[in-house]
Amino acid sequence: MTSVTYFFGVIFVLLTNINNRMENSSDQPITALKDQLTEYLELRSEHARLSLIENSAKVTAYFSSAVIIIMLIMFCVLSLVVALSFFMGQYLHNYGLGFLISAGIFLLLLLIFLLAVKNKTEISITNKIIQLTTENEQE
Repeated sequence: MTSVTYFFGVIFVLLTNINNRMENSSDQPITALKDQLTEYLELRSEHARLSLIENSAKVTAYFSSAVIIIMLIMFCVLSLVVALSFFMGQYLHNYGLGFLISAGIFLLLLLIFLLAVKNKTEISITNKIIQLTTENEQE
């Protein structure tokens, strides 16, 4: 059950209790109103706390899985680069040159990423965080 469902369930119980209290305590309406207001504020703060915890958990889970996937992809790419380096080294009869060419290719890819893709990637990550944290408000 999400925190929003929990919150509305508690509000329903609170409104039912308000009606019962108003019938039972017609002598002291200000005291009853104060109690109801206090209970409402406690529920609002609890709802805010639960929403914060839920959003934090979603963002943490998303980025944890993203980090694991990126690490697995990096290990695969590293294996392929080592294989490519040995292949080029055997073809050129110089393993050092094969690894040097592979390193040059990766430096060129890094330069392209820094110049062209970095800002788009940052915007995409920022938008994903905003989407994950505001998902509850859209429901």
